Amino acid sequence: MKKKIKYILIGIITISSFSVLVLFNFYISPDLQSNINQRIIENNNREKKFEVTNISVFIDYSGVQENDFFQNINLTNYKTTAFDALANSSVIRFKDDGRGLYVEEINGVGVGWIYWINNDPPPPMPSNYFNLVDNDTLNWKYVSVV
Repeated sequence: MKKKIKYILIGIITISSFSVLVLFNFYISPDLQSNINQRIIENNNREKKFEVTNISVFIDYSGVQENDFFQNINLTNYKTTAFDALANSSVIRFKDDGRGLYVEEINGVGVGWIYWINNDPPPPMPSNYFNLVDNDTLNWKYVSVV
């Protein structure tokens, strides 16, 4: 009799644990991801603009090929993020992992790119969330993934 009760209790605990896991994945987890995306957007204190002008894009291939430098890039129609500036000046391959667009390849060189604006540290967000302002310099650097 004690063994039977023991197995029933184990079954109830297993079913309860599984139910909590399912509820977490379907009801709580999507909200957590939305909150993360919202915090990324809020941390980017630059307002999205209809147009930004005089953007420069510097691409450092780390010796794989000759570096590129593009000047006087103008972005319009609210497509004014760091990602948009890169897409306007280069051939890129990227992936959307649900949290943002991550650049995998620039002009045939990939995987392992970081970006920063002007001389500031790299932003803690995907480039499609970082809004540019007039006269920004966008830097992309290839850091080989071994």
